[in-house]
Amino acid sequence: MIYTAIGIIVGLTMGLTGAGGALISIPLFINLLDTSLKEATVLSLVAVVFGTAVNLLGQVSKVNKKIAISLSAAGAVSNYLSLPLKSITAEIVIVALLTVLGIYSIVSIWSKIKPSSSGPNEQNIIPKALIAGAFSGVMTTLTGLGGGVILVPILIKFFGKNYKEALPTSLATILLISLTAFIFQSKVALSLITIPQLAMIGGGAVIAFFMLKVLLVKLHESSILQIRRIVFTFVTIYSISSVIVKAM
Repeated sequence: MIYTAIGIIVGLTMGLTGAGGALISIPLFINLLDTSLKEATVLSLVAVVFGTAVNLLGQVSKVNKKIAISLSAAGAVSNYLSLPLKSITAEIVIVALLTVLGIYSIVSIWSKIKPSSSGPNEQNIIPKALIAGAFSGVMTTLTGLGGGVILVPILIKFFGKNYKEALPTSLATILLISLTAFIFQSKVALSLITIPQLAMIGGGAVIAFFMLKVLLVKLHESSILQIRRIVFTFVTIYSISSVIVKAM
């Protein structure tokens, strides 16, 4: 039941915000299953893959594939190339980056988006996504703050998406990144978790999907947006404070 509960919590978080999957699941694996941080980091990939994949059901057609693929590719490359920076970056710089990113993320999702009649310039989408992905990769390396906490504000501010439009592309990007990481670490992951336990996490994600479907149908669009913003704000604050506490 614990694995199912983790799947439900991660699925609900990812489905509502498009962010926070790993940052929610890692503490859950540590506290509920008494795993080490390293083990929890690997297992969190399983929960995030299921949480994003299930929540993408019915939304695949809404994903901007050019943006998702470009963000994922550039993010993976810059994440790897920027690894040496982490050892030479002072903790006070990391804390400052976290604070600025957190404030910017929260302000971005609460800001009103001006509708554009012309829409985004398709010719500029890939270059912009590559630059944004490279930035996201470096920030993830330096701060540990990744996924939708960075992606959702980028999609809103730099690609003119509203929250509802940004969500599927954010989920797809996170799925690509998490699935790749899981494949690279699959031997370790499968030594830590059994197939039935994997199935329970997947089942929890499915339950979360239907819970959200029932909940969101009953709510007005404006109420859904407010819930997304509130949960995203909580996840962002929780993410930043967790890293800052570790740095102190």
